[in-house]
Amino acid sequence: MAPITLNDVKIILAVLTVIVGLTIAIVEIRKNPDYWLNRFFAMFFLFVGLGFGGFTAYHLITWDENLTLGIMVATNVLLNFSLACLLMTEFILQHSEVIAMKAKFLIFAFGLFLASVIGYAFLFPTLDMTAYAAKEVNTHTDIFLLAGVTLYRLAIVFYVLFKFISLVKKAESEKVKKQLKLFSIGMIFIILGILLFLVGNMIVGNVGILLEIVGQICLNIGMIEEGRGFLVKD
Repeated sequence: MAPITLNDVKIILAVLTVIVGLTIAIVEIRKNPDYWLNRFFAMFFLFVGLGFGGFTAYHLITWDENLTLGIMVATNVLLNFSLACLLMTEFILQHSEVIAMKAKFLIFAFGLFLASVIGYAFLFPTLDMTAYAAKEVNTHTDIFLLAGVTLYRLAIVFYVLFKFISLVKKAESEKVKKQLKLFSIGMIFIILGILLFLVGNMIVGNVGILLEIVGQICLNIGMIEEGRGFLVKD
């Protein structure tokens, strides 16, 4: 039996992220399926889970480069869409469901999402074909597109974190304060996960893979903390 490699661990953690994301999404939507705050939080977790499902899939597909790249792009689209949903949760918490569901907020959140992914239609990623022939998936994205996608992700999560922390101070209910604190802790871990995953993707070799693994662990901790926020009782 072949020993487990760091790549194996990375794939296993990606599968775990799918399970965590889907589980929390189900918990969120079942608590109050008619409330858009729960719906957007559930979609955030759902699309993060699906995104990492795609991440798992395209790293296992080493026989069809077009399929590999197609899933890779779909993965990034799903992850960016999840952040648009996360942004909507902040709008609802800050302004109320009625106000946040107006066109200006929806257009802003999902317009940013479209702007973050439109580049994939013109600057399609490529594969390192030498590595691909050796059954390793190593994708290359245009530096400007990668910078834009990264900026979008970091801007959303930092903005939401800042807003969550500021809302803690304004909250009158102890339950809401506890929820927002857990949301904030979750966002800190998610930001750390994104940063570590980004740096890991830029570093070749075991050091890069190890950073990606730690990033995935942080991401899972962050999602669990966010999910715990909705389980706070009066």
